[in-house]
Amino acid sequence: MATSVTSDFQVYDALSQSAYLERREDVIQVFNAASNGAIVLENQAIQGDFNKRAFYTVGGSMQHRDVNSTATVTAEKIGSEEMVDVKIPWKYGPYQSTEEAFKRRARSPEEFADVVGRDMADATLDGFLQHGYGGLLAAVGANTDMVVPADFDIDGKKVLTKGLRTLGDRFGRLALWVMNSATYFDLVDNAIDEKLFEEAGLVVYGGQPGTMGKPVLVTDTMAVDKILGLQPGAIRITESQAPGVRNYPVNDQENLGLGFRGEGAFNLALLGYSWDGDANPNLAALETAANWRKHFQSNKSTAGFIIDLSGE
Repeated sequence: MATSVTSDFQVYDALSQSAYLERREDVIQVFNAASNGAIVLENQAIQGDFNKRAFYTVGGSMQHRDVNSTATVTAEKIGSEEMVDVKIPWKYGPYQSTEEAFKRRARSPEEFADVVGRDMADATLDGFLQHGYGGLLAAVGANTDMVVPADFDIDGKKVLTKGLRTLGDRFGRLALWVMNSATYFDLVDNAIDEKLFEEAGLVVYGGQPGTMGKPVLVTDTMAVDKILGLQPGAIRITESQAPGVRNYPVNDQENLGLGFRGEGAFNLALLGYSWDGDANPNLAALETAANWRKHFQSNKSTAGFIIDLSGE
């Protein structure tokens, strides 16, 4: 009696990899444009557990010069700071399927490789964003000057302008709102309630739902009681290691099968904030405020602000 061995199978690593990369490239191009540059997804090989960059801090100002004075002046020194983003490892799967499941549908088993490759691209994108939001909520949440309490019942659409006040004269740099779908519909409901005129069923509303002309990223991975207002480059997610995929034969079960798993790593950088925790963090570590520190002097130059709707 003959026994199937590995050489009897067609293993589709290249197909899975191609499906993953094609899907990822399409999504990245669309997403970077749709987020108005606030959330940047990119690919770049980065060595080690951290990506560290030094920069100078000066913070000087123009002062009056007395043309009639001979007094000596005291020199001031410039300082330096360090930006640190962190590498985060991830895994996907493993998934397994019998060949029979595809053959009974008159499909080739190679379809399994294509399906899971594309799904891995979607799953990792969701994971990237979840880690990015988690880190940003922790980092900005510890910077109390950039957290604004608000309430739709009291403030109405002014919940958004309360957040914009944290940016002062740089409020025009706001690039994107991020909120849960329930929060978004609360915002729309409020805009509908605040109609300007109604007669014989004709309603005139005061403009678009009050998003200040900025795009809104609606995602249920965001907390329902938080709204993020982001500046360009607020979250930078860099796929910093080439992902690895494995399609493998399953030979020890009643039916011949195929398996798939993947792994990779990405770096997370937050505008104005540096990672101050251990290497290889999980989501819980990213969501811990003590693991982040603000390295920009001006809050106006940091990632953005949080509008807190929790009422706490």
